Amino acid sequence: MLHTLHSSPFNGAAFTNCLRYAQPQSDILLLEDGVIAAIKNSVWQQQIKNTGLKIYALKEDLEARGLLEQVAKNIKVIDIKGFISLTERHDKQLKW
Repeated sequence: MLHTLHSSPFNGAAFTNCLRYAQPQSDILLLEDGVIAAIKNSVWQQQIKNTGLKIYALKEDLEARGLLEQVAKNIKVIDIKGFISLTERHDKQLKW
């Protein structure tokens, strides 16, 4: 399943719940304000590392927020074509 996190990890429990309910074969895509969770040395990085999941962040949203140079090494930055590839790989998607 592809989990797409659209909201900032500062807002509510979507980030925590997304990590909790994602299965080992799941991928997580951070987009819109969700890309804030991709910042290196942030409080969210340890939680992300503990999941062992593949985490992606949308390049265009990182650029729009001036965060592209601050992305943690364990986060794979992808463009729109990469986003399309993720959606094609997963038959189910859950928006957070």
